Amino acid sequence: VPKTFPDAISKFATLSSDDGIDLKNSMRQHEKYLDGLRKFVPTLCLPSIDDLPDSLFVEDTVVAIGNRAVITNPGHPSRRGEVDSIRQFLAEQLGMNVTDMRDYSHGQAYCDGGDVLYTSRHLFVGLSERTNIEAVKVLQDALEIDAIPVRFEGNALHLKSVVTHVDSTTLLAPDGSLGDDILSTMEAKERGYSDIVRLPNMLACNVVSVNGGILAQDVGCHKSKAILEDVALERGLDIEFVTCSEVAKADGALTCLSVLLNI
Repeated sequence: VPKTFPDAISKFATLSSDDGIDLKNSMRQHEKYLDGLRKFVPTLCLPSIDDLPDSLFVEDTVVAIGNRAVITNPGHPSRRGEVDSIRQFLAEQLGMNVTDMRDYSHGQAYCDGGDVLYTSRHLFVGLSERTNIEAVKVLQDALEIDAIPVRFEGNALHLKSVVTHVDSTTLLAPDGSLGDDILSTMEAKERGYSDIVRLPNMLACNVVSVNGGILAQDVGCHKSKAILEDVALERGLDIEFVTCSEVAKADGALTCLSVLLNI
């Protein structure tokens, strides 16, 4: 479930980018992203919320496993108006079992969906500037799965800015100390992730893995692209590369542009 492109992309919720965003190029890249996504999974585009332009990053509003969904309480105040429309869609149109995080912990549980990595075996929850420990309990109780908190520090907005999964035993993480620290905190090897693939470019580590395919980012790093191609080939997976350089200027990545539902 992605969203259609808004009239603008706000930069309220970014970490560090000072580059101007080319709106027309952003729209072209988003269309190619949708084309790539549709090669692996049916999509239903929700309408944009033009007065909440960060709503393009729909992943941050919900965490879903099967028929259960948790509507988040985004960590940045500018984004909290985004969640009502996704709650209505999931509950009323799709009939999902929806929990609203805002109703718990006196409204003090905060979470961006970009901090939540579900690998089909584990639910890792990054504790960042946008997601707190109170949210971990809400997710665990509502989704009926152990939620594993992952504290991290560094130049990354969300956990999935750093680590994503290819399959139930394969993780992608960047070279360097940030990747080392997060994988150690996750106890990735101890939890059975036998294949941990390290990439020289951190943005390339953010992939969408669904239905036997990988949607990956062409970030201009030839080594990262070659490694990802080998990863796909070794596992018999299809891989499609798209470019999201414009939304990356707003700390966006592939996973944050859609929500995967298995209902």
